[in-house]
Amino acid sequence: MLKADPNSPKLTENDKDVLRKIIEHSRILDSKIATDMGISPQAVFKIREKLEQLGIIEGYMPIIDFKKIGIHAMALLVIRIKPAVWDKYSDSSIAERISKIPYVIAAYRVADAQASHILLIGFRDTSQKEEYISNIQTKYQNYIEIKEVYTFSVDKIITQSPLGLLMEIIDKKDISEYELFPLDTKKRL
Repeated sequence: MLKADPNSPKLTENDKDVLRKIIEHSRILDSKIATDMGISPQAVFKIREKLEQLGIIEGYMPIIDFKKIGIHAMALLVIRIKPAVWDKYSDSSIAERISKIPYVIAAYRVADAQASHILLIGFRDTSQKEEYISNIQTKYQNYIEIKEVYTFSVDKIITQSPLGLLMEIIDKKDISEYELFPLDTKKRL
């Protein structure tokens, strides 16, 4: 008999339905999910607990309006960690150090010839961002090479929600039916 793969657990339809509800609104009460699905609150509790124990749900995170808490500028920073650092630190140690930088909102390890990490960082304003970038360029010039910096205002954030992707994965769709710009089949004159 084959053992279940812990990295890809099989979910029942009820498991998927509960997960969809939690993704749509993380603070939803089990009783509300139960009413919507026509099952008992105890069943929803058990499903939620199962999803947490499987590591599918690792936590519940609020969506923050950055501007309202004083973050007005962001930057996507593409960096390459230099060989001297790799000689001294492991990949996981570098990841741990990056995760402790207070300005970092999200960080990604990439396998690219020109870059090793992409960081999304936030600041009060562009002045603070410029000071931070200058500090990296001078203080850490022997350790980090900045490849690209894309600065933008928080007013220009279009979306920061993975909801659509999560729903596609749960529903196991191969390709989305959504079209960014519907194709015009009429000939233009």
